[in-house]
Amino acid sequence: MKSIKILIALLLLFIPVISYSQSIDQVAELPSLRLSDNFSKPYRVLNTTISNKSLFKQYYKNTNLTLDYVIRYHFYTSINLNSEKNQLISMDGTKFNLSSKNAIDLTDEIISLVSKMYEGRKEFKEFKEKTPH
Repeated sequence: MKSIKILIALLLLFIPVISYSQSIDQVAELPSLRLSDNFSKPYRVLNTTISNKSLFKQYYKNTNLTLDYVIRYHFYTSINLNSEKNQLISMDGTKFNLSSKNAIDLTDEIISLVSKMYEGRKEFKEFKEKTPH
C-alpha cells in the first residue's frame, strides 16, 4: 500500500514536467534558425493563418534565399502555421497584428516591422548588407 502511494506521488510530480516538455517540443513547425542573447526569449514568433509551409519556400525578391530562411535566420523568428490570425510576437512579448495574407507580403511586413525595433535595426542592417535588392 505504501509503495502504491509513493508511485502515485511520483506520477503526480512528473506529469506536469512531461506535459511541459511536450509543449516546448511543439512550439513551432518552422523553428528560428538563430537565437539572440539579448532577451529572455531569444527569438520572435510569427503566428500565421497560412497552413502550407511550402508557400514559404518561394524566393525572396532577387535573392536565392527562401522566405522562411529570411524570416527564421536573418530575423530570428519561428513560424507557427495554421494559427487563428497573422501576428508577430517580439522578443519582449509585444504582439503585433499583421494585415498581410500571403507569404511574400507577410515577409515584407515582418521585415519592415522588425527593422523598426531596437534589436531588429541591427538585423535589418546586416540583412541589407548581405543581400542585393
